[in-house]
Amino acid sequence: MTQQFPNLARIDLNQLLALQAILEEKHITRAAARASLSQPAMSRVLGRLRSALGDDLLIRSGVGYERTPRGDRLLQELEVLLPRLNAVIGSNDFDPSTSQQCFRVAGTDYAAAIIISGTVRLCRQSAPGVRVEVVGWTQDSYRDVEMGRCDVALGVGSVPTLPKELKVEVLYQENFVCLMSTDTKFKGKRFSLDEYLRRPHAVVATAEGRQTMIDRPLADLGKQRNVVLQSPYFMSTALSIVGTDLIFTVPMRIALELSKLANFQQVLPPQEISDFPYTVVWHPRLGGNSEQAWFRDQIRATVK
Repeated sequence: MTQQFPNLARIDLNQLLALQAILEEKHITRAAARASLSQPAMSRVLGRLRSALGDDLLIRSGVGYERTPRGDRLLQELEVLLPRLNAVIGSNDFDPSTSQQCFRVAGTDYAAAIIISGTVRLCRQSAPGVRVEVVGWTQDSYRDVEMGRCDVALGVGSVPTLPKELKVEVLYQENFVCLMSTDTKFKGKRFSLDEYLRRPHAVVATAEGRQTMIDRPLADLGKQRNVVLQSPYFMSTALSIVGTDLIFTVPMRIALELSKLANFQQVLPPQEISDFPYTVVWHPRLGGNSEQAWFRDQIRATVK
């Protein structure tokens, strides 16, 4: 075991609760009371943790103690790790009304606005103690699910880099629509490919500076858009195209939300840009976990 997890040999796992109390309270006496230890005992625990982790964890400031940068990172991880350890060791029965579970979700700005926001509303109705942490989408998001750093990932389907051992479920089919400022002149209902490529574009880049489900099929045709504005955010990009000649191609569900911000003109994209499946991805090891199954049910209920 120590060969497989060498870092664990340096820490008594019983000290993790004490470590969380120390880092949250930033006060030895209060942390000791919370952990049912005496103040000298808690001071000794802090000393052992500092030695084992090679970091002060807490340092004196003008009015008390402050966490070190490593202490901040450890506290964030413990807030996720300890509820999971408690669930693993305890019963597999799950009561949403009393759960303190933190679910970590990897997703884009789109996922946060369209799926996660509704999921949180559902969670608040039956599980007020549950927390949801959204982790911004990166090229490593599926790897994070594989390694247990995230519980689920919300993203487009048919991704070549998706690890084969992960579970994938299609939540729905999504299609694109082009948003334009109302003073932009266009009378048709759908762009031809040539007309679409002639016009300037605003883009929300989700991977490697591209909006993959649009730019990949265009690249297959040897084409590319004239990108004038690139941003990671849907809302600010939508507001930025008002009063300009820019085209902003977005999924239909986010277009409905963005249209609440301004009166956009909507035009269908070229037929070469097709619809796509939006998926939820998780690791099979979570398949039998009742808390995780419940959370995925909240996601499914949201998109219905």
